[in-house]
Amino acid sequence: MERLPSKTNLIFEPYTTNVPEAVLRALLVMGNRLGNCEPTWLVGGSCGVLLQGVELNAVPRDLDVYVDAVRAETVHRALAPYSIDDQTYSETGMYGSLLSHYSIEGVQVELVGSLQVRLDEGEYEVRVQSLLASFAQAGLIRGATIRFMPLVHELVFNVLRDRRDRYEPLAEAMRGHPERHLPALDELLRTNRIGKRYADRLNDLLHVSSGRKGSEDES
Repeated sequence: MERLPSKTNLIFEPYTTNVPEAVLRALLVMGNRLGNCEPTWLVGGSCGVLLQGVELNAVPRDLDVYVDAVRAETVHRALAPYSIDDQTYSETGMYGSLLSHYSIEGVQVELVGSLQVRLDEGEYEVRVQSLLASFAQAGLIRGATIRFMPLVHELVFNVLRDRRDRYEPLAEAMRGHPERHLPALDELLRTNRIGKRYADRLNDLLHVSSGRKGSEDES
């Protein structure tokens, strides 16, 4: 089994060294309960990033799971024994999404439906089924197949919210495999209103041509 994902083999061995045991157990539970769940769900956040081999200073204590809002109820029902609240649409600052929470193996799990990030210079919507799933890598956690948010999503998301502590290590890890990440970046820039300032920063971080532009230039 190869250590890093590739375009021809989506199954890889996750980097579990820096992930707490309880989080790994929670992922196993989720993989087993959601294995036959029709909607695509992807693990993101610091946990998803670490498991894909990006070095972060943060140690994940919870799990962020992404799904399209129209399909979130199916996942919510599958996790009902662990639910601690109902699904509710939430808007906080620049973020909007359908949220619900669960406690699995003592780990808080947040199910995020159709996250939207709105800024004056850009808007970004997390489209799991129609876009991100096609770029997602799958890893085996103790025999359970878990699919992860593409690193390009994590890079875009953290550039938009100005989290240098996240986007710099992400970009460093991604620069070694441009053929894996640039097609996904092109799609995210094409299908979202990412302002020129953010698009230029993304291109600079990945050391690619400045010819790539945001979907809507700054006036």
